[in-house]
Amino acid sequence: MSAGDVEAVREVYEAYNAGDYERGEELLHEEVELHQWGAVVDSDVYKGRQEFVRGLVRWTSGFEPGFQYLPEDLVDGPAGVLMRCRLRGRGRASGAELEELTWHVWEVRDGKPYRCAVYSEEADARAAAGLPSG
Repeated sequence: MSAGDVEAVREVYEAYNAGDYERGEELLHEEVELHQWGAVVDSDVYKGRQEFVRGLVRWTSGFEPGFQYLPEDLVDGPAGVLMRCRLRGRGRASGAELEELTWHVWEVRDGKPYRCAVYSEEADARAAAGLPSG
């Protein structure tokens, strides 16, 4: 992995958080994969750009517009880019505020984010990125 990989990952989140889903999709590798963690209702694997977006939409559809994936502490690991990600939004039906930390590990191929694995535990994500436990 490299500093360029960290920037490639950061750009995707910036595009999605700005509501520019088309640009976010273009920044992804054509064969991108999203691996949701088991605690999520739709803990599927989504392959390809359209499926990746479908996975995001399934998750965010329960929230009011403006749901944010806020990247924090991106670290270039030997096996992937580790990112602490703060999820922030308001439930569509309940109006309840959500603020939760997750960890995303990205593999980058050909300079484009290729595989995102989402973890609920930092230690698991650090191990997946090839980093020592914090």
